[in-house]
Amino acid sequence: MMIALLNISESGGIWDAVIKIATPLNLVAFALAVVLFIVLKSRGRRVSPAVLIVIVLLVAIPIGASVYSEFFTRTAIYRLRVTVVEPQGIAVKDEDEANGVEVSSSLGGEPKRVKGGWQFDIPSASKPKDGKLSIFASKKTAFLAGRTDLILADDFNPAIVVDLKRDDSAKVRGQVIDAMKRGVAGVRVFVVGYESEAIITKDGGNFELPAHAASGQLTLLHAEKIGYRPTRKHISVGDEPEELKLEK
Repeated sequence: MMIALLNISESGGIWDAVIKIATPLNLVAFALAVVLFIVLKSRGRRVSPAVLIVIVLLVAIPIGASVYSEFFTRTAIYRLRVTVVEPQGIAVKDEDEANGVEVSSSLGGEPKRVKGGWQFDIPSASKPKDGKLSIFASKKTAFLAGRTDLILADDFNPAIVVDLKRDDSAKVRGQVIDAMKRGVAGVRVFVVGYESEAIITKDGGNFELPAHAASGQLTLLHAEKIGYRPTRKHISVGDEPEELKLEK
Protein backbone atom coordinates (compact mmCIF):
# COMPACT_ATOMS: atom_id res chain seq x y z
CA MET A 1 0.00 0.00 0.00
CA MET A 2 2.87 2.38 0.74
CA ILE A 3 4.28 1.88 -2.73
CA ALA A 4 0.87 2.50 -4.26
CA LEU A 5 0.56 5.73 -2.32
CA LEU A 6 4.06 6.94 -3.22
CA ASN A 7 3.24 6.42 -6.87
CA ILE A 8 -0.07 8.21 -6.42
CA SER A 9 0.15 10.20 -9.61
CA GLU A 10 0.61 7.09 -11.73
CA SER A 11 -2.00 4.96 -9.93
CA GLY A 12 -4.91 7.29 -10.48
CA GLY A 13 -5.15 9.27 -7.25
CA ILE A 14 -5.52 8.88 -3.53
CA TRP A 15 -8.92 7.17 -3.83
CA ASP A 16 -7.28 4.12 -5.38
CA ALA A 17 -5.50 3.61 -2.06
CA VAL A 18 -8.44 4.62 0.14
CA ILE A 19 -10.89 2.13 -1.36
CA LYS A 20 -8.51 -0.72 -0.45
CA ILE A 21 -8.90 -0.07 3.27
CA ALA A 22 -10.95 -2.93 4.70
CA THR A 23 -9.56 -3.67 8.17
CA PRO A 24 -8.08 -1.75 11.12
CA LEU A 25 -4.63 -3.06 10.18
CA ASN A 26 -5.05 -1.69 6.66
CA LEU A 27 -6.11 1.60 8.18
CA VAL A 28 -2.92 1.74 10.24
CA ALA A 29 -0.85 0.89 7.17
CA PHE A 30 -2.58 3.65 5.23
CA ALA A 31 -1.87 6.17 8.00
CA LEU A 32 1.80 5.21 8.03
CA ALA A 33 1.90 5.48 4.25
CA VAL A 34 0.44 9.00 4.48
CA VAL A 35 3.14 9.93 7.00
CA LEU A 36 5.88 8.57 4.76
CA PHE A 37 4.38 10.35 1.77
CA ILE A 38 4.32 13.69 3.62
CA VAL A 39 7.88 13.26 4.88
CA LEU A 40 9.21 12.35 1.46
CA LYS A 41 7.37 15.21 -0.23
CA SER A 42 8.73 17.57 2.41
CA ARG A 43 12.33 16.35 2.04
CA GLY A 44 14.67 19.25 1.77
CA ARG A 45 12.24 21.57 3.48
CA ARG A 46 11.85 22.48 7.11
CA VAL A 47 8.90 20.62 8.64
CA SER A 48 6.87 22.96 10.83
CA PRO A 49 5.47 21.97 14.26
CA ALA A 50 1.96 22.05 12.79
CA VAL A 51 2.91 19.45 10.19
CA LEU A 52 4.52 17.30 12.88
CA ILE A 53 1.29 17.43 14.91
CA VAL A 54 -0.70 16.37 11.86
CA ILE A 55 1.70 13.47 11.26
CA VAL A 56 1.39 12.32 14.88
CA LEU A 57 -2.41 12.47 14.71
CA LEU A 58 -2.48 10.56 11.44
CA VAL A 59 -0.63 7.73 13.15
CA ALA A 60 -2.09 7.91 16.66
CA ILE A 61 -5.80 8.18 15.84
CA PRO A 62 -6.21 5.08 13.65
CA ILE A 63 -3.87 3.00 15.81
CA GLY A 64 -5.67 4.07 18.97
CA ALA A 65 -9.07 3.39 17.42
CA SER A 66 -7.99 -0.05 16.24
CA VAL A 67 -6.48 -1.01 19.59
CA TYR A 68 -9.53 0.21 21.51
CA SER A 69 -11.95 -1.56 19.17
CA GLU A 70 -10.03 -4.83 19.45
CA PHE A 71 -9.75 -4.55 23.25
CA PHE A 72 -13.43 -3.71 23.68
CA THR A 73 -14.54 -6.53 21.40
CA ARG A 74 -12.50 -9.11 23.29
CA THR A 75 -13.33 -7.98 26.84
CA ALA A 76 -16.98 -6.93 26.48
CA ILE A 77 -19.65 -9.09 28.12
CA TYR A 78 -23.15 -9.72 26.83
CA ARG A 79 -25.67 -9.68 29.68
CA LEU A 80 -28.60 -11.57 28.25
CA ARG A 81 -31.94 -11.44 30.11
CA VAL A 82 -34.26 -14.40 29.58
CA THR A 83 -37.98 -14.52 30.37
CA VAL A 84 -39.71 -17.90 30.29
CA VAL A 85 -43.44 -17.93 29.54
CA GLU A 86 -45.81 -20.79 30.41
CA PRO A 87 -48.36 -22.05 27.82
CA GLN A 88 -51.03 -20.01 29.61
CA GLY A 89 -49.11 -16.86 28.70
CA ILE A 90 -47.86 -16.26 32.25
CA ALA A 91 -44.19 -15.37 32.73
CA VAL A 92 -42.17 -17.39 35.25
CA LYS A 93 -41.03 -14.73 37.72
CA ASP A 94 -40.61 -15.90 41.32
CA GLU A 95 -38.81 -18.88 42.83
CA ASP A 96 -41.98 -20.94 43.31
CA GLU A 97 -42.97 -20.57 39.66
CA ALA A 98 -39.40 -21.36 38.57
CA ASN A 99 -39.40 -24.67 40.46
CA GLY A 100 -38.70 -27.36 37.88
CA VAL A 101 -37.84 -24.90 35.09
CA GLU A 102 -34.39 -25.40 33.54
CA VAL A 103 -32.72 -22.81 31.30
CA SER A 104 -29.56 -23.41 29.27
CA SER A 105 -27.48 -21.82 26.52
CA SER A 106 -25.89 -23.27 23.38
CA LEU A 107 -22.68 -21.51 24.47
CA GLY A 108 -22.78 -22.98 27.97
CA GLY A 109 -22.50 -20.92 31.13
CA GLU A 110 -24.59 -20.93 34.29
CA PRO A 111 -27.86 -18.98 34.23
CA LYS A 112 -28.36 -16.59 37.16
CA ARG A 113 -31.77 -16.06 38.71
CA VAL A 114 -32.67 -12.38 38.52
CA LYS A 115 -35.87 -10.46 39.05
CA GLY A 116 -38.35 -11.58 36.42
CA GLY A 117 -36.25 -14.36 34.91
CA TRP A 118 -32.69 -15.48 34.26
CA GLN A 119 -29.45 -13.87 33.08
CA PHE A 120 -26.50 -15.23 31.13
CA ASP A 121 -23.15 -13.40 31.20
CA ILE A 122 -21.49 -14.26 27.89
CA PRO A 123 -17.94 -13.03 27.13
CA SER A 124 -17.72 -11.52 23.68
CA ALA A 125 -14.61 -13.59 23.02
CA SER A 126 -16.70 -16.78 23.20
CA LYS A 127 -19.19 -15.57 20.59
CA PRO A 128 -19.18 -17.72 17.42
CA LYS A 129 -18.35 -16.10 14.09
CA ASP A 130 -21.99 -15.92 13.02
CA GLY A 131 -23.00 -14.58 16.45
CA LYS A 132 -25.80 -17.15 16.75
CA LEU A 133 -26.96 -18.18 20.21
CA SER A 134 -29.77 -20.52 21.22
CA ILE A 135 -31.50 -20.45 24.61
CA PHE A 136 -33.39 -23.54 25.75
CA ALA A 137 -35.98 -23.82 28.52
CA SER A 138 -37.84 -26.86 29.81
CA LYS A 139 -40.16 -27.99 32.54
CA LYS A 140 -39.78 -31.75 32.47
CA THR A 141 -42.36 -32.39 35.17
CA ALA A 142 -45.00 -30.89 32.86
CA PHE A 143 -43.41 -32.15 29.60
CA LEU A 144 -42.90 -28.61 28.36
CA ALA A 145 -40.00 -27.21 26.34
CA GLY A 146 -39.05 -24.14 24.32
CA ARG A 147 -36.24 -22.55 22.36
CA THR A 148 -35.37 -19.06 21.11
CA ASP A 149 -32.49 -18.12 18.79
CA LEU A 150 -30.82 -14.73 18.55
CA ILE A 151 -27.78 -13.07 17.00
CA LEU A 152 -25.33 -11.38 19.37
CA ALA A 153 -24.44 -8.06 17.77
CA ASP A 154 -24.01 -4.46 18.98
CA ASP A 155 -26.53 -4.64 21.84
CA PHE A 156 -24.66 -5.95 24.90
CA ASN A 157 -27.84 -6.08 27.03
CA PRO A 158 -30.29 -8.05 24.91
CA ALA A 159 -33.51 -9.54 26.27
CA ILE A 160 -35.46 -12.49 24.88
CA VAL A 161 -38.56 -14.53 25.65
CA VAL A 162 -38.73 -18.33 25.54
CA ASP A 163 -42.25 -19.76 25.21
CA LEU A 164 -42.80 -23.15 26.81
CA LYS A 165 -44.87 -25.54 24.72
CA ARG A 166 -45.90 -29.15 24.95
CA ASP A 167 -42.87 -31.26 24.09
CA ASP A 168 -43.80 -33.85 21.46
CA SER A 169 -40.41 -34.18 19.80
CA ALA A 170 -39.48 -37.68 21.02
CA LYS A 171 -39.27 -40.74 18.79
CA VAL A 172 -40.34 -44.28 19.52
CA ARG A 173 -38.43 -47.15 17.98
CA GLY A 174 -38.24 -50.88 18.36
CA GLN A 175 -38.85 -54.24 16.73
CA VAL A 176 -41.84 -56.41 15.90
CA ILE A 177 -41.16 -60.06 16.75
CA ASP A 178 -43.06 -63.34 16.55
CA ALA A 179 -43.43 -66.12 19.11
CA MET A 180 -39.95 -67.34 18.19
CA LYS A 181 -38.51 -63.83 18.77
CA ARG A 182 -37.75 -63.40 15.09
CA GLY A 183 -38.17 -60.04 13.43
CA VAL A 184 -41.33 -59.81 11.36
CA ALA A 185 -41.42 -57.91 8.05
CA GLY A 186 -44.54 -56.42 6.46
CA VAL A 187 -46.12 -55.32 9.77
CA ARG A 188 -48.12 -52.08 9.85
CA VAL A 189 -47.09 -50.10 12.97
CA PHE A 190 -48.41 -46.75 14.18
CA VAL A 191 -49.01 -44.62 17.26
CA VAL A 192 -52.70 -44.79 18.10
CA GLY A 193 -54.36 -41.58 16.95
CA TYR A 194 -51.80 -41.09 14.17
CA GLU A 195 -52.67 -43.93 11.79
CA SER A 196 -51.71 -41.81 8.76
CA GLU A 197 -48.06 -42.02 9.89
CA ALA A 198 -48.03 -45.82 9.92
CA ILE A 199 -44.92 -47.54 8.60
CA ILE A 200 -44.46 -51.07 7.22
CA THR A 201 -41.60 -53.01 8.74
CA LYS A 202 -38.90 -54.49 6.52
CA ASP A 203 -36.57 -57.42 7.11
CA GLY A 204 -35.71 -57.48 10.79
CA GLY A 205 -39.05 -55.98 11.87
CA ASN A 206 -37.53 -52.68 13.02
CA PHE A 207 -39.54 -49.46 13.18
CA GLU A 208 -39.19 -45.80 14.20
CA LEU A 209 -42.05 -43.33 14.55
CA PRO A 210 -42.76 -39.87 15.95
CA ALA A 211 -44.04 -40.52 19.48
CA HIS A 212 -46.15 -37.32 19.62
CA ALA A 213 -45.05 -37.21 23.25
CA ALA A 214 -42.12 -36.19 25.38
CA SER A 215 -39.51 -38.54 26.74
CA GLY A 216 -41.00 -40.23 29.80
CA GLN A 217 -44.62 -39.90 28.69
CA LEU A 218 -46.85 -42.85 27.85
CA THR A 219 -47.98 -43.57 24.31
CA LEU A 220 -49.90 -46.43 22.71
CA LEU A 221 -48.46 -48.47 19.83
CA HIS A 222 -50.47 -50.65 17.46
CA ALA A 223 -49.11 -53.42 15.19
CA GLU A 224 -51.01 -55.56 12.68
CA LYS A 225 -50.38 -58.01 9.84
CA ILE A 226 -52.62 -60.41 8.00
CA GLY A 227 -52.22 -63.89 9.47
CA TYR A 228 -51.43 -62.52 12.98
CA ARG A 229 -53.55 -61.20 15.81
CA PRO A 230 -53.15 -57.39 16.08
CA THR A 231 -51.47 -56.15 19.21
CA ARG A 232 -51.35 -52.92 21.20
CA LYS A 233 -48.90 -51.88 23.88
CA HIS A 234 -48.59 -48.88 26.18
CA ILE A 235 -44.96 -47.80 26.40
CA SER A 236 -42.99 -45.12 28.19
CA VAL A 237 -41.23 -43.05 25.53
CA GLY A 238 -37.46 -43.15 25.92
CA ASP A 239 -34.17 -44.11 24.35
CA GLU A 240 -34.60 -47.85 24.82
CA PRO A 241 -36.07 -49.79 21.86
CA GLU A 242 -39.43 -51.49 22.42
CA GLU A 243 -40.60 -54.95 21.40
CA LEU A 244 -44.04 -55.64 19.94
CA LYS A 245 -44.96 -59.33 19.86
CA LEU A 246 -47.30 -60.72 17.19
CA GLU A 247 -48.90 -64.13 17.60
CA LYS A 248 -50.94 -66.21 15.19
